[in-house]
Amino acid sequence: MAGGSERPSSMVPWHLRRWAVAGIVAAAVGVFVLAIVPAGRAVQVVCSVLVLFGSLAFATATIAGIVRRELRKHVEIVNEAVERGVIEVLPPGRVADRLLERVYGESPFNREVTTALLGGEGRLLDGGDLTISEHTEIDFRLDSVDDRSYHLVMEQRYSFRNRIPTSTFVIFATSAPRLRDSIISGCRLPLFELWFVRDDTDEPRFEDSVEGMRESVRIGMQYADGRGRVHDVEARDPAPYLREVKLRDWGRYLDFFRTDGGESGAVLDRLDYMDSLRIFEVDLPALAEGDAAVTTILRLTVRSTTLQLVSDGFCYWQAPYPCFVESMRFDTTKLQLGDSPELYVNAKAFTISSPGSLDTWTSGASATDLTLRSWMLRGHGVALMWRPFKEA
Repeated sequence: MAGGSERPSSMVPWHLRRWAVAGIVAAAVGVFVLAIVPAGRAVQVVCSVLVLFGSLAFATATIAGIVRRELRKHVEIVNEAVERGVIEVLPPGRVADRLLERVYGESPFNREVTTALLGGEGRLLDGGDLTISEHTEIDFRLDSVDDRSYHLVMEQRYSFRNRIPTSTFVIFATSAPRLRDSIISGCRLPLFELWFVRDDTDEPRFEDSVEGMRESVRIGMQYADGRGRVHDVEARDPAPYLREVKLRDWGRYLDFFRTDGGESGAVLDRLDYMDSLRIFEVDLPALAEGDAAVTTILRLTVRSTTLQLVSDGFCYWQAPYPCFVESMRFDTTKLQLGDSPELYVNAKAFTISSPGSLDTWTSGASATDLTLRSWMLRGHGVALMWRPFKEA
């Protein structure tokens, strides 16, 4: 039952209740003896002492119980006020760090949990360095190219809880599984996108896929200028404002390429990934093509097309920062699986407990809507799987 009050007995500790009971018993015995035993000075004195002791014990225990109950209420109010006061005067990152130290113990790896939970370092008091999308929608469309490959057309729409103070948007494209799993946790930039292309050893296509993605990407946004005025930019080609990051600068974008290893302590050799990683940076103020300065980002739309292998049997979306995902839409009407007349699809959330999953395999002949309404942190995501139609 929500909002009910505690029972009076639960507010009084056992030792006080014991003293109250003892007082009542002593007083009752004194009164009973006085009533039935012939009068005598010694008896009267003893009985009077019992009644006095019992009354005092009962009154003391009752008053102490009432005082203790009221003090507990006030202590709870004070504790809540102190907690709120501490939380409001400390940066979110420090609050989370102290909580994790108390729960998990001291560890340098707690920082990764804090960053994933908060969507950033949380060093600023107002949370201005946190990226949190409180309304997120994802659309997939899978179009067959040939028997071996298909185009994955994805549109992502983010609405941020805080205004993001940044002027750049970064795109990571990789074919290395290790980097795919590390970039999400190793990137400290407020706005970024990850493209993963599973390369074919028989027919390498990473470079061609990346170039195709560069040509297909479209970026739109809503931003505020220095006066707080809001401006909308329709999704457009960022090619004129996109530059590729040099190999020597990779450490500025990914912690694990830094010579000191960043906070996690891990170090990867950039030379090992020269052929499997490319980093691009988009100048958002230039993309806006307006006279107003881009001070903060309120919303972001990213649409891209990637070349993928049908034989993978799945595609997925992974949250780059904390996102409350409203819904996802999967359009597989143009995906063909060889000679199969029909395909079946299934969508599952991974590394998170979410009600947003299809219970069974469903036909891919029509678009599938998946209602999630769930928070997803860095590393959480949703996978769409498919298989040929099979007769029962």
